Amino acid sequence: MSAVSGLWSQSERLWSPDVTADNTRQTFEELRETLEKQSYNADTKTMETMFDAVISQTTARSMTASSIIMLIFESISLYAAYLMWNLQKKGFYLYMAGIGVAFFAPMIFIGSWLGVITAMAAIFMSILMLILYAFNLKYME
Repeated sequence: MSAVSGLWSQSERLWSPDVTADNTRQTFEELRETLEKQSYNADTKTMETMFDAVISQTTARSMTASSIIMLIFESISLYAAYLMWNLQKKGFYLYMAGIGVAFFAPMIFIGSWLGVITAMAAIFMSILMLILYAFNLKYME
């Protein structure tokens, strides 16, 4: 279900990258303002630098690249889930490869802080699912 909803949401992002970039910039600016109100330590400059880098990199082009990467990941995940549903171990390994794509591709093709944030967001739940799938690996052929 996650892969299907991911395919849908990434398709929407791909169809309107300008709107997605504007919404993402606005979200990061609101998050920065919230954190500035709560933070009073030396890491404020580091956070400010990170937010400036992310906001300046959030463009229609980076959103398009992110959407394509995530569409590839979601497609691989969906096919891998189908294989695992049919108790095929190669589905588990394909799922691991998909997580690798979702982790490394944003850092290579988007780069900087935005690539790191995209990569981390992409694999957060996938790592949990990978662990749960690994517990059932003994039942797969």
